Amino acid sequence: MKKNHLLATMKTCLLLSAGMFLASCAQDGFEKESFVGTYPGFQLTTPDASTVTVKASSDKQSQTITWDAINGAGTYTVNVFQGDTPDECTNVIAKDRVTKVNYVTIPRIDKTYYYITIKVNDNIPEGNTAPEGITTFKWNTYTIDLGVIPAGSDIAAFFKANPIPVSYRGSDITYTLEAGGQYEISDTVDVDGFMFNLVSEDENNPAKVTFKANEEGSKPKVAFCVGGGLGLKYIDFDCTNLDGAFILLSKKPVETPVKVNAWNTDYYFYQISEPISVISCNIDNLNSFFLTDASFGTNGVWFPTTVLIDDCVVHLTTSTNNNNYAYFYTNNGGGFIKEMTVRNSTFYNTTEFGYRYFVRYGGFGIDQAKQAFGWETTTLTYESCTFWNVCQNDGQWGNYNGIFGKTTSYWNMKNCIFWNCSTSGSVPRRFLQGKANQPTATFLNNTYMKKDGTFQDPQDYDTTGTNIEEDPHFANPANGDFHISGSKQATLGTGDPRWLP
Repeated sequence: MKKNHLLATMKTCLLLSAGMFLASCAQDGFEKESFVGTYPGFQLTTPDASTVTVKASSDKQSQTITWDAINGAGTYTVNVFQGDTPDECTNVIAKDRVTKVNYVTIPRIDKTYYYITIKVNDNIPEGNTAPEGITTFKWNTYTIDLGVIPAGSDIAAFFKANPIPVSYRGSDITYTLEAGGQYEISDTVDVDGFMFNLVSEDENNPAKVTFKANEEGSKPKVAFCVGGGLGLKYIDFDCTNLDGAFILLSKKPVETPVKVNAWNTDYYFYQISEPISVISCNIDNLNSFFLTDASFGTNGVWFPTTVLIDDCVVHLTTSTNNNNYAYFYTNNGGGFIKEMTVRNSTFYNTTEFGYRYFVRYGGFGIDQAKQAFGWETTTLTYESCTFWNVCQNDGQWGNYNGIFGKTTSYWNMKNCIFWNCSTSGSVPRRFLQGKANQPTATFLNNTYMKKDGTFQDPQDYDTTGTNIEEDPHFANPANGDFHISGSKQATLGTGDPRWLP
């Protein structure tokens, strides 16, 4: 995305990893050494306003403002204001907040103007004095709204007839679907080159999108083909006639690749710096990948920065067993997702078949990604989710040969219910790919229930002792009703929150 540093246009650069912004300082990716004073006894300078950038979390609930670190600075004092117009930013968001690092994270509201002041303070231990001036910066959270797609449209045909203007490449653009509108998709919606958002105008009355065969009888092989970011929100999808992946990382990347030599071979690493997020969507009858990467003929490797699935229900109807594939699969090229989060969601499979893994990455690791993109850590999080009958046939839940067992990899599994999942080994064991006692793994209040009513042994993987060995008593799981009752899960509020009594 183009990073605009002035409030001259309505284009914003406001999406990136929720994990990067909300994680601990140990995972934030900023070099703390840059704040050590190396030039004691002189007057400090102010940050250049042109270095200020604003990045939103992938769910757009928070935003992080970053500026160039000043050598010799000890602390910064920040004030942030918001308002309805550029000249009326009077509502105080942060008052005299002192920070030792060159960024702050604040809440984010759509279609709002913001204003920040940054002051470099005296660094008394170093003998450095504060500069006379302060840095000011304005921005807004408007995306570029490119209109409403009329109800009754074939969305793929709509974009063929109305291509997205090339001038918006790299910008954050949104198309809106009418509340409760009925839509079809007969071919791939190809949005390479754009930070593309498709949103229903009323979250309480989502649009309905059905995949269908085209006039020649061919079913869509891919729903959304992306070479940049993607945001889907408040939409119900019926994937019965989708004959392939819901999201495909395409063969036409937006960003220029970085050449990396690994194992005496040159590879071309493609980063998707903008997030891929699916929020508050129902996805029914998905027979294939939720997300996968395209194969490149030139040793191309995909590295998405952020994937977020939040507040979704995904009904899997996998038609064949496959011991290689995963529902989130980036092993065609061998890359991995830096920050992946599944939260407040339900995944359930109503067929006797399944993929072996829920997530499978490739063999490249953090060392290669650091060389290419400066990445320091990777994170995989499941929080407050319900998983039923997923990876049930000799399943192994996770496979990530390049990043497992490393202190730079963070694993979080909290308040989730697993029923008949990862049957060839316990969910926590396969989640950590057989690497016990990992110091960067966090578990809390999870249920690992077998089909016969007994429970998986978490062994030396989830060692918290918080695992729940009680039946959650799902109401009617075969028909997609996972309400729980009369159980410890209900008392502690675990699983997808929509099913709590």
